[in-house]
Amino acid sequence: MNLTITLPEADLQALAAKAKEQGLSAEQYARRVIERDLAPDWLRKSWGDAAEAGLGELSMDEIEAEIAAARRARRTHEQQSGG
Repeated sequence: MNLTITLPEADLQALAAKAKEQGLSAEQYARRVIERDLAPDWLRKSWGDAAEAGLGELSMDEIEAEIAAARRARRTHEQQSGG
């Protein structure tokens, strides 16, 4: 789907500034805002929990390491409990 949005110049400048702060293009930033707004409540809660735990700024490598550690811990627990 393509979407065309007409904004006043002041809003375009604000959008561009917010996008630049996050290292994104205006289009990428707008897409992110819309996707977050449309996200289900459980996902929004998860994002909030991650931010509170200080996990909101992890790199992809750090995220993958966290996932690998959680999987190792789960496997260890399952092996110890016989499951």
